[in-house]
Amino acid sequence: MRRHAAMEQQLDEAEAARRCLHATDNGVRQALMRRRRAGEIVSPMPGLFIRRTTWEALTPIEQMCHLVRGLAQIHPDWVFGGVAAACILGLWIDYHTVKEALRSGKVDVMCTMRNGKGDSRHMHRIRSGAGSCIRVDGVKVTTPERTAADCARMLPFDAAMQVVCCVLHNGVELTSIIGCAAHNGEIGKAPRAVFQYATPLVENGGEAKALARFVQCGFAVPQMQVVFVDPQTGRTYRVDFLWLCTDGAIIVVELDGLVKYTDPQMTKGRSLGGIIDDERERVEGLKRAGVHTVVRIRMEDLNNTAMLQRKLREAGVPVRR
Repeated sequence: MRRHAAMEQQLDEAEAARRCLHATDNGVRQALMRRRRAGEIVSPMPGLFIRRTTWEALTPIEQMCHLVRGLAQIHPDWVFGGVAAACILGLWIDYHTVKEALRSGKVDVMCTMRNGKGDSRHMHRIRSGAGSCIRVDGVKVTTPERTAADCARMLPFDAAMQVVCCVLHNGVELTSIIGCAAHNGEIGKAPRAVFQYATPLVENGGEAKALARFVQCGFAVPQMQVVFVDPQTGRTYRVDFLWLCTDGAIIVVELDGLVKYTDPQMTKGRSLGGIIDDERERVEGLKRAGVHTVVRIRMEDLNNTAMLQRKLREAGVPVRR
């Protein structure tokens, strides 16, 4: 297919700005449509275009951000909320949740109508309320506290916990989030549960999801980020989750992630064997410090509730009374 210089230049400019292209020139738009039919260009939403190779190299969160920035070019006055705002704000949100939002073909936009009224094929309207908007990378989005309040209402428990815990971890008070949630009426059962268990103590989205799973499985709420000192070496260890049982036994659950073994910033130049040796020494140090049982779980375990429940019950993790 013959090269279209203006189209290529505009695609390059949009890519450099980390957004999808909205072409205002009819000739460029027609060239984009031809290349879309040829499979070279992706149009994630009507009027927005991006090279297929670029789009497929992006994570779901990056895809959502490119989409929202493109929409902001068309509608500079729109205020984005929900999952779209969470992605732009850099809040903890897992790929599955964002993929579902992308698959729906809709983004959340604030309006003066009641929730859902005036929805279109590609827009879900959220009623404007407490919490002013802020501008991030040229895009208007709801504030972190308002984003957390909306996600607590709209998302499944585990996904909502990630967003709300992140906002709390970043220093926002829970009362501010609840205030935003209560502005438009009574707080429903689902967000109340999120507000009951969300905490600033978790340090990443994986830990927030793990905490949500423990709650869903009926286990007691654990202590978090507790520090132990190895009496033999003097080394300190901070654990992810801890339960103190009625018989005095201390159970620790540690969340492992693949990033721990592959990210150079996490491995700090150590080989895989060296990392495993360090983990073994960590477990021995914790036991010398008084921990009775150490259970290691992986991110994949959080998606298999039955297996996770069985694993923790066998370890003696107490259930919620």
